Amino acid sequence: MSFTRQLFVYCVLVLFFPLQAVSQIMMNDKTGPPRKNEIRVNLFTGLLGLPELNYERLLNDNSGLGLAASVALENKEMMATRALVLPYYRMYFGKGYASGFFIEGNMGLSFEQQRQYNWSIWPLPPVQYKSGVYYGLGSAIGVKLENRNRLIGEVFLGGGRLFGDSYDGGYLRMGVCLGGRW
Repeated sequence: MSFTRQLFVYCVLVLFFPLQAVSQIMMNDKTGPPRKNEIRVNLFTGLLGLPELNYERLLNDNSGLGLAASVALENKEMMATRALVLPYYRMYFGKGYASGFFIEGNMGLSFEQQRQYNWSIWPLPPVQYKSGVYYGLGSAIGVKLENRNRLIGEVFLGGGRLFGDSYDGGYLRMGVCLGGRW
């Protein structure tokens, strides 16, 4: 995929989804019933060629269940991970409704294409790719902030371990996300 095409896809993800999520009519005060759905775009992983979209359903004022999905924009020679799906559970410790400091437990499902060389052919071994699906467990910590207009910003860092003969052996869970709550 060319750089121009990657840049276009990234711009659409970064600009369109957060605007779409918050373009609905929102209350300026938080006196109504709490809004329990969130959509966020991870800006950091998009720069790395693995843009991530997050959906979270808030269960109560201090916990939520979510799903993060990433798809690789880089070609398979540059990045073994082709897609990553992460269901997660978060526990919040802030004063606001599902905001502030949080800890996260997640389960990673990684779709990879690994390079394999046939060394019996010399001097230039042909490259073959082995596809696989690997699962693992991980955790993360972070901070989520919300403004009066229900715009969400969050920063988090963590990782996980993939089981089996995964090329990477694990996954990195980090990001700077923007989105909205409805």
